[in-house]
Amino acid sequence: MSFKNQKESSPDFFLFLLTLILVTVGLIMVYSASAILAHDRYGSSYYFFMRQMIWILVGSFGMWVASRVDLESLRALAIPALLMGLFLMVLVCIPGIGRTVGGAQRWFRLGPFSFQPSEIMKIILVFYLADSLDRRRQALVNFSGLLPYMVLLGIVMALLEKQHDFGTAVLLALVTILLLFLAGLKWVYFLIPVSVLVPVFIFLVESASYRMKRITAFLNPWDDPQGAGFQLIQSLIAIGNGWFKGVGLGNSTQKLFYLPAPHTDFIFAVISEELGLWGAGGLVFLFMVFILRGFKMASIVSQREGGLFQSLLASGITGLIGFQALVNLGVVTGLLPTKGIPLPLISYGGSSMVFTLVSIGILFNISRGMKIPSPLSAGSRSEVSALTVNG
Repeated sequence: MSFKNQKESSPDFFLFLLTLILVTVGLIMVYSASAILAHDRYGSSYYFFMRQMIWILVGSFGMWVASRVDLESLRALAIPALLMGLFLMVLVCIPGIGRTVGGAQRWFRLGPFSFQPSEIMKIILVFYLADSLDRRRQALVNFSGLLPYMVLLGIVMALLEKQHDFGTAVLLALVTILLLFLAGLKWVYFLIPVSVLVPVFIFLVESASYRMKRITAFLNPWDDPQGAGFQLIQSLIAIGNGWFKGVGLGNSTQKLFYLPAPHTDFIFAVISEELGLWGAGGLVFLFMVFILRGFKMASIVSQREGGLFQSLLASGITGLIGFQALVNLGVVTGLLPTKGIPLPLISYGGSSMVFTLVSIGILFNISRGMKIPSPLSAGSRSEVSALTVNG
């Protein structure tokens, strides 16, 4: 592993500013949403706040390292890293090794802390796909070139299903399809993975009773207001309570043991209640600008000679963060069935925070020496189609 020259130009400041704002807002809202719960369970209102602060510091160091490392030198480690990621995904499924929380065995315990190997796998898979699709883009003109990626995705999804992590499986499927499209896969070939993935997803939903309950609760949560529909109903009540101006920071009533997971997956409901439509809408706007910035960066780097690898890497990371935010917001507002997907940089959670910051560090790395138009200029609109490489 080698590091870039320290005299190189700084990464994109605007992307750094967006990240700083989102992390700060998240830290404030984690404390607001968890203080009473933390005092009740652990005797300290700052329990979750301090742990989140530790994860932010760890993630910030990882982000700094990722922003300095020579990405081209890391390409030789793409396959070994993929194998290591798959090994960890298998290892966490072994009884006695993986830790079970809420009926899902998807964590490793390290002293007082725990982490999910699926979070590591997100970065590894995006890095591997960016490297492989750059090297093998000519193979994508034939259907046979698609098969290895579908097999790999199938293996990863099977391991995630074993961990009862259906949400991450959907996210990685979406990112894989996005990168295949941007790498130049003929659109007609997309009918094949879609025709396979759709029935697979339907089977996975129908084969698990708790998933079917989430679907029925999504369609009509008031059919089971004290059971499967309870979380969504409490979330919608919180959003309704906030209206336009909100009830004020720290004044949410739904976080008072009504709304489950108020500081994790459903933190956006507390934000909506306390800060109202203006605050919640402002947060959504920040995510939109972040995503546009990431894709704009990918578009610019794709125009460089030999820039496809970094372009796909930037697109994959941006897409991963964007899809995750979209799914979380959809769940909290009742537009999607309930699933345990945290809101990036906002929700409480060590694994998610650390590896999201590391992935953003890679974006900083790619942005070095790059002049990206202001988000307010006419030339700043995201041009995802410009990333596509016509094979």
